[in-house]
Amino acid sequence: MRIAVHLDRARLFRWHLVLIEALRAAGHVATVQFRDISEPLPTSLTVLLDFDRVRARSGPDRLSTRMAPAAFAPFDAGRDARPVLTLDLATSSKVTRIDGRVLRPGYDGSAKDTALFHALFKGRAPQLTASDTANGGVWDIGLPALEMPTRLAASFDQTSSRLVEGLAGIIARIGAGETADTRAPSAQTKVAPKSILRSAGAFASARTSRKLTRARDKLAGNTPRWHVAWRFVADTDLPPAAGTLDLTEFRILADDGQRFYADPFVFVRDGVKHIFVEEMPSATGTGVISHFTIDGGGGGDSTASTPRIVLQTPFHLSYPFVFERAGEIWMLPESAASGGLDLYRATRFPDRWVKHARLIDGRIHDATLFEHEGLLWIAAAAEAFQSSTWDALALYWSKSLAGPWHPHGKNPVLVDARSARPAGPLWCSDGQLFRPAQDCSGGYGGHIAVKRIVTLTPVAFEEVRDGSIAFNPDHNLLGPHTIGRGGGLEVVDIYARPGALRAAFRAGS
Repeated sequence: MRIAVHLDRARLFRWHLVLIEALRAAGHVATVQFRDISEPLPTSLTVLLDFDRVRARSGPDRLSTRMAPAAFAPFDAGRDARPVLTLDLATSSKVTRIDGRVLRPGYDGSAKDTALFHALFKGRAPQLTASDTANGGVWDIGLPALEMPTRLAASFDQTSSRLVEGLAGIIARIGAGETADTRAPSAQTKVAPKSILRSAGAFASARTSRKLTRARDKLAGNTPRWHVAWRFVADTDLPPAAGTLDLTEFRILADDGQRFYADPFVFVRDGVKHIFVEEMPSATGTGVISHFTIDGGGGGDSTASTPRIVLQTPFHLSYPFVFERAGEIWMLPESAASGGLDLYRATRFPDRWVKHARLIDGRIHDATLFEHEGLLWIAAAAEAFQSSTWDALALYWSKSLAGPWHPHGKNPVLVDARSARPAGPLWCSDGQLFRPAQDCSGGYGGHIAVKRIVTLTPVAFEEVRDGSIAFNPDHNLLGPHTIGRGGGLEVVDIYARPGALRAAFRAGS
């Protein structure tokens, strides 16, 4: 397809160049056309972007890096080219009329890139869409996650990464004959303030306030950290579809202050309740998989053994998804730092594991195995360029555990910080399949969204939100981030300041 990318000489970023290169790599003839009148970026914006990159010691490869027009000279086709599609990335204060079929990114329903910057100044990502003049419809790209909302450049990197991925995917779908949705877009149009200067000033002030809060917490020994907790529940192994959790019903796994525990998974064998967790020692900063057991029948008489390391590698491990199949016990720990997803087999349960096979190459996170209509599936969080790892869901399917594993035809099947990243094992209830997902829109593992899968085939996927699982929002707790049940036991993890935990226990539910 012949594509003209419409740009403003004064508002060029590396993400524009990365998108052009991605389109050309996909076989398209992508060329550049520059807008007649340029609108320079506000100085307040460029100063904050440059400061953040210097502070983070970022190299020139970041997608938020500003570029000179010379970088696009190899792709400049002038005005003579007749594209099949124009990708308009030059919209700032007003939309310029362009002949032919035009695709324009949308930020919270606005085609103006100032809406993107205003959203980032507020510490959130905008809902990304793309309007299509072919039928007046809108393509939905999704809602990115911002891992460090106080760092403008990093937030821009993560948002533009999903934008590049989404626009390239839309153009591939157009080439395959698909059309945009003519229904009302999921994004709500928001009126951005007229002055970026005011937003930039508020952003800088808020960042200073957050720094002071972190410094105060550190001096007071009240820095937030991860905790694993458990409670005894009814015999059913099905987590609640929705509801508010009462922290006073849980017991917190003790630690020595030199490590934290997270990502708990229950595995019951011969009546023994085994819990596998990520252990993160402060001394190394590299996650390992540890194991403990819980004795007792519930309430105050239950006790947890001291966690012991059962799997350690040179790279970070977490999310120890343990399961039994074909008479063997297996583990699928997150091993994205190794460049792929590895399957481990227990040679002596629970403390000896050997690597059995690499199932999938690539950096995927929180891989969760389940079975559906005769196929095995893996749901996992996926990355793109410099995106967050919190906001996109990828699916893989196979006829056997050994593989081969095939990517879903629409990966990523979902980009949404509110409900993409897996949060524990799936479950079936009344013939329906439910998927717990992390809601990271207010922070990593803020709480859990319960998604009901409506359609799942190798080429189609649809799910709907069926509720949420959270602690009382008045108690300043993030979580649960992972949830699982087995043998009448429910395990979760929580991110909180010690002071908030104490206050929540005193306050009750």
